[in-house]
Amino acid sequence: MKLTLKNLSMAIMMSTIVMGSSAMAADSNEKIVIAHRGASGYLPEHTLPAKAMAYAQGADYLEQDLVMTKDDNLVVLHDHYLDRVTDVADR
Repeated sequence: MKLTLKNLSMAIMMSTIVMGSSAMAADSNEKIVIAHRGASGYLPEHTLPAKAMAYAQGADYLEQDLVMTKDDNLVVLHDHYLDRVTDVADR
């Protein structure tokens, strides 16, 4: 798998955010609310409306899933395959 500078930078940035939030949780007794895929229980996951709702509901962090495509691009997607969230299998 070829990593481009853009993809490597994005991966480093995302891992830094995750590690920073873990350190914050360890240093504090406060509960931290992390919205996995936004407010995906109410709206389609990883959409801007789901992220806006999670923010409105008081989430401290939005946790996004990143998947590398065959052409070496990172996309925000929970699954490794598109079948569950698209109609790609029907085409």
